[in-house]
Amino acid sequence: MTMSPASMAGPGGPAARVLAAHALAQRFEDLSPAAIAAAKTCLIDAVACAVFGARLPWSRIVAEHVAAIAAPGPCHLPGALEQGLALPAAAMALGAFSHAFELDSLRKPGAGVHPGATVALPALLAAQTVRATGRDLIAAIVAGAEVQFRIGCASLHTSELIGFHAPGITGTFGAATVAGRLLGLTSDELTNAYGICGSFSSGLLAFAKAGQGGMMKRLHLGRAAEGGVSAALLARRGFEAPHAILEGRFGVLDVFCERADPSLLTAGLGEGAQITTLCIKRYACHVTAQAPVELLRDLMAEGGFAGSDIRRLTLTVSDKVLSHHAEAAPADLMLAQYSVPFCVALAAFRDPADPSSFAEDALGDPRITELARRIVLAPGRPKGWGVGVDIELGDGRRVTGERDSFLGCPERPLDAAGIADKYRRLTAGADPGRMAELLGRLTTLETVGDCAAL
Repeated sequence: MTMSPASMAGPGGPAARVLAAHALAQRFEDLSPAAIAAAKTCLIDAVACAVFGARLPWSRIVAEHVAAIAAPGPCHLPGALEQGLALPAAAMALGAFSHAFELDSLRKPGAGVHPGATVALPALLAAQTVRATGRDLIAAIVAGAEVQFRIGCASLHTSELIGFHAPGITGTFGAATVAGRLLGLTSDELTNAYGICGSFSSGLLAFAKAGQGGMMKRLHLGRAAEGGVSAALLARRGFEAPHAILEGRFGVLDVFCERADPSLLTAGLGEGAQITTLCIKRYACHVTAQAPVELLRDLMAEGGFAGSDIRRLTLTVSDKVLSHHAEAAPADLMLAQYSVPFCVALAAFRDPADPSSFAEDALGDPRITELARRIVLAPGRPKGWGVGVDIELGDGRRVTGERDSFLGCPERPLDAAGIADKYRRLTAGADPGRMAELLGRLTTLETVGDCAAL
C-alpha cells in the first residue's frame, strides 16, 4: 500500500496529530464505567503477569541488564521491580516481565497488541514518576489503548504475514501515549513522539522459523515499552520526527504491513472506547491455542476420557495457525507455548490453568511429544481464534466440538473473582501480604491520590 501523506491526511491533519489531540483531551469524568473497569483489569492482569514473569531465567537476564545501565528512579513494582529505576529502564524490565510467559492481555478481534505490557505498566511507571492520581492513571490507560488498538486495527493484522512481530510495532505507540499524557506533553510534542516511535518500532518473527531462539520474543514487549516512553521523553525535550508516520509513504502502514486500511486510524474516534475489547488469557500459551485447549479440557471432562485414550485428534484451524503456530516438535519452551499442537497435547495430560504445567520438562514428556506429532491440523476456520475438534478414542467413540472464543474474551469475560484468582495464582511466589495490599489498591484505583504509593 503506497499513498502520499497529502492524500491520506484528514481534516485534522495526519492521523498521528488527530490521535495525539484526542489522547490528551480525554478526561476521567467522561469515561464509561466499562472503560474504567477494563483499564483496571488490564493493569491488575499486567501486574500479576510481571510478578510471575520476573522470576523466570530470561527475565533475570533483563533485570541484570537494566540494573547495570539504568539510573536510580521512582519506578518500582512490589514482587517484580524492588529497586527503583528511571522510567525507560523500568518500562523495559516490566514490559519484558509481563510478556515473559505468554500470559498477558490482548484485544479481540486480534490486532497485534498486548496492552498490559506496553500500555498499563508504562502508564503505572509514568504515574509513579510524576506522582499522578489513580484517576489520571486510568485515563492514561484508556487513551493509550485507544491509540495502540487503532493502529493495530488499521494494520489489518498483516504485519506478521511478512515477518514482523506486530506488538513490537504497536507497543511503542501505546507506551508513548501514556507517558506523553502523564508527563504533560503538548499535542505537537506527542505527535513528534509518535514520529519517533515509527523508527523505534520493530520485532522480527525469525524465532518462529529458526527453530531456536524463542527467548527473543519475550523481549519484544520490553523493548517496545522502553521505546515508547523514550520517544515521549525525547519529544518533550524538543526532538522532532515525521508527523505522517502512520499513513504516509514509508510510514508504519506502508512499511510494516502487507495490507492496511488507514481510515481505521481515526474512524469513529470518540465513539466508545477500544479498551472494552480487552481480552484476558487463562493459559500460558499463545492466544491461538486458548480456545483449542479450553475446548479439549471441556470435552475430556464431559466425555470422561483421558489423554491416553486419544487415538486420533484433528484440529480445524485458521490459516494463521497453519503458517505460524503449527510446529509439532518445538525446540524450546517459548516455541512450545507458541505451538497449537504442542499446547493441546500438553493440555491432554497436564492442567493448563497451572502455569507450572508449561515447564521445560514438558519438552521431554513422551506422552505430550508423541501426541503433539500425531495431531492433524486441517484448514477451514476463518480468520480468528476459533477451532473445530474431532477426536477418535481408543474405545471407538468419536467426540467433536467447535468453539469461537474462550473465557476471558469480551463476549465471555472473566468476572472480578476470576481476575483476582489469576492474580493470586501468578503472585503466589511473592510476599502474600504485599500482593493482597497491592490488589486492593489496584481494585480501587480511582481512589488513589498518589501512584507513587502503589
